[in-house]
Amino acid sequence: MTDEREQALQYAAKLRGLSLVRSGNRYALARYVLSDASLDDVARYLAGDDAEPDEPRGDRRASLRAMLKAERALLAEMEQANRKAGAESRERNTTEETLAEIRRRIAEMQGEMSQKR
Repeated sequence: MTDEREQALQYAAKLRGLSLVRSGNRYALARYVLSDASLDDVARYLAGDDAEPDEPRGDRRASLRAMLKAERALLAEMEQANRKAGAESRERNTTEETLAEIRRRIAEMQGEMSQKR
């Protein structure tokens, strides 16, 4: 059973073309795409690639272009981060190799000094 506040919010959402959906104690707002539709109407809509009634095809394409642009920017950012991590890894390897060489030389020098005694 819903309380008065929930009913008021359902009505307010409906006025904006939205639906208030309850799942347990949480809520979501969903946008109406079809109303008073049969299951066949819903199946046809979901199977088709038609623009939504309130969204002209041009707006949909602009949204798609914006999403693709954002995806490319994210991929470029990830690639740059991977390159930076690779460079840091190479620097770390070079540093470790240099330290290993220094330790080897110190060990050699200590060995030579102990032989001279």
